[in-house]
Amino acid sequence: MNITDQTFVQSKRKFERLSIFYQNKTFFIIPALTVSILLVYKSVFSNQFQMHWDDQWVIFNFYTENGLTPTNLYEIFTQFFHGQYSPINQLTFTLIYAATGSIYDPVWFHTYSVILHIFNVFLTYFFIRNLLTASNGFDSRSVLTISFCTAFIMAIHPFLVEAVAWMAASKILLYAFFYLLALNSYLIYLKTKQIRYLVLIFVLFILSFGSKEQAVTLPACLLLIDYVLNRDIKQPKIWLEKAPFILLSLIFCYVTLLSQKNWGTGLLTQNKEYPFYQNIIFGSYALTEYLVKCLIPIKLNFMYLFPNKVGQPVPLRFWMYPPVLLIMFITLRDFLKKRWVLFALLFFILHLILVLHIIPISRFTIVADRYAYVASIGVFFFIAYVFDKASRSVKYKQISILLLTIYITYLGIYTHQRAKVWHDNKSLKKEIFEAVSKQSK
Repeated sequence: MNITDQTFVQSKRKFERLSIFYQNKTFFIIPALTVSILLVYKSVFSNQFQMHWDDQWVIFNFYTENGLTPTNLYEIFTQFFHGQYSPINQLTFTLIYAATGSIYDPVWFHTYSVILHIFNVFLTYFFIRNLLTASNGFDSRSVLTISFCTAFIMAIHPFLVEAVAWMAASKILLYAFFYLLALNSYLIYLKTKQIRYLVLIFVLFILSFGSKEQAVTLPACLLLIDYVLNRDIKQPKIWLEKAPFILLSLIFCYVTLLSQKNWGTGLLTQNKEYPFYQNIIFGSYALTEYLVKCLIPIKLNFMYLFPNKVGQPVPLRFWMYPPVLLIMFITLRDFLKKRWVLFALLFFILHLILVLHIIPISRFTIVADRYAYVASIGVFFFIAYVFDKASRSVKYKQISILLLTIYITYLGIYTHQRAKVWHDNKSLKKEIFEAVSKQSK
């Protein structure tokens, strides 16, 4: 047996040992994640529809009620609706409505959202686990710790409640489901080099975009995975591999602009927009808010209004955000150059780039909790990564475990309470009133 054969056999045996190890741990991890989600989101199952806040048209519409007829399916996939193109999301509502006796029963719709969140947490666990394993830079203990902590924080984080508890935002969950499936499939492709997985990713990309336009970032995310796994992204074959996805992403971007134009909004219209320098300010502020609320979720709200209307000056306090961000990046540049820290940061920014208002979009809020659903995985990964490093130190082990326990407890309690805000129109209206009152002062 030559050296190459010996190396292959050793790698195969190592992979088999790790597979058995992870399978044994997964047997306990999956139930733990499921039970945690069901506990903190218990109140969601009794939530009503938000008939004053988009549920009245997102769910209650003729597409939902007209069933799986050829005509209705054709219209779902070929028409824009309220400035959006999300046929896969609409199709799920049509299926739920038909499967539950053609009635609008909120229990079934909210159950669907919670189940999607559970699956997304599972997929996040497998994605991080398989990514770290493929990197060959972590031992089995670190892989398990980081992947589980990332998924567990995602499972119970209050910043993600809006996407889970509000039916009109469930398209975020559906896009994330197909998106995370695509990322996991890409890791399998890198291991097997079988073209069928690229075909699968292509199909999942279409389904993800058909749920929510934020999916257009997938090709860039695949390149980020290439980078973190030390693939030479300068090689033409890497870009040839991504070419179909990049082309599809460009087509999807144009479709999104057309859907917004159809509703009289977006870049393809002549509507007045904020000047570019104000978009930079808004983007810096929004990025900071998303980051802070992922790290330390406090004062969460349904509405984070713009600080000024189009044509009005930006309040002075918002001008500090661009220079503060720049100073932070310069100060921490050596730390941010660390491969896995940079991965966490880029994953976070990449999945927010479309909603930071640098590119004008038709939104009436400067920040929205639901948009951080996928991006937050980058921050949760960073928290888990730092915890793993600290817990390996004799000096910091006990304090790191204590701090994480307190943090997890806080997240769970806050999520449990925040899910109740979405019970009905009345409970949400109270929060919205408080936000508007604060903005008017």
